[in-house]
Amino acid sequence: MKFKIKINENTTLDDIRKELETLKSANVTAIPLNHLLKIIGFLGATQVTATGSSIRFRHPLLMQHPYYHGYFQIHKIHKGGDQDEIRIVDCKKYLFPVLITIIELKEKN
Repeated sequence: MKFKIKINENTTLDDIRKELETLKSANVTAIPLNHLLKIIGFLGATQVTATGSSIRFRHPLLMQHPYYHGYFQIHKIHKGGDQDEIRIVDCKKYLFPVLITIIELKEKN
C-alpha cells in the first residue's frame, strides 16, 4: 500500500476519517510514522516530550475527556535513518480510537 495523503486547505474531517478507515483495513503490518504525523498534525495535536520509544501527543479538546486527560501516545519502531513505523495492531488499538474521538469532538464544536 502506498502511504500518501495530500493535506491542504480543502482537506476535511471526513477526508481524514476515510483515510483512517482505509488504513484500518489495509493489509500491512506497519504504517510509516510520517504519514500518521500528517494526520495528527492536521487534527491539531502537538507532540510533547516522551521517554524511550514512545511518542506522546497533547490535544486541547481531550483535556476534559475522562480517559485521555489531554494526552495520547503510541510506541514507534525504529527502522533506521528517518524511517520510523507504527505497528498496525497498535494503531487499531490505541491511535485510531483517539483520532476518531478528536474528529467527533471537532465536529461538535
